[in-house]
Amino acid sequence: MNRMNNLFAVVPDANVLIGLCAGEKDKFKTAETAFDDYTNKGYEFFAPNVLVAEVVFVLCQKLADGSLTRLEYETAVKAFKYYLSFIVLVPNGETSLIDRAVEIRDGYGCSRSSDAFYLALAEELAKTHDTELLTFDKGFVNQAAKNAPTVKINLLPV
Repeated sequence: MNRMNNLFAVVPDANVLIGLCAGEKDKFKTAETAFDDYTNKGYEFFAPNVLVAEVVFVLCQKLADGSLTRLEYETAVKAFKYYLSFIVLVPNGETSLIDRAVEIRDGYGCSRSSDAFYLALAEELAKTHDTELLTFDKGFVNQAAKNAPTVKINLLPV
C-alpha cells in the first residue's frame, strides 16, 4: 500500500511509543494492542518530527534514573527504530504546521508546545483521512476540544 493513499491515519503520541519501547508495565500491553489494532485495520501511522526527540529524551532519562538498565535502554532504542520504520514523519514538512501549532498551544503553558504539533498534524491529516490521535495523555482531550475539535482523540487507559 502506498503511503498517503490510505484513507485511515493515526498519530501516536510519544508516550505510546515510550510505553511500547521501554516496556512500561502500566502501558506496554495497551499500547501494543492499540498498535496491532490500527495496523490490522489498515491505518497508516504519522507523527511530527518532535516524536523522535521526545522518545529519545525520555529513554535517556530512564537510563539515567536507573529505571532502564543499559541493555533495556539499548533494546528500547532498537524497538523505537523499528516502529519508526513504518511511521511517516510529517509528510509535508513541519514548516506548514508551525502557525497552527502556535495557535493550538495559545492559552496553555509552553510545555504543551510539542503536543500542539501532534494536534496540528492530526488536524491536517483529517482533511483527507479518517484520523485519530493515540495517547495516554488526558490533557489532549481538553486541548483538542478547545482548539482542534475536528481531531478524534483515542485516550488509552493506564
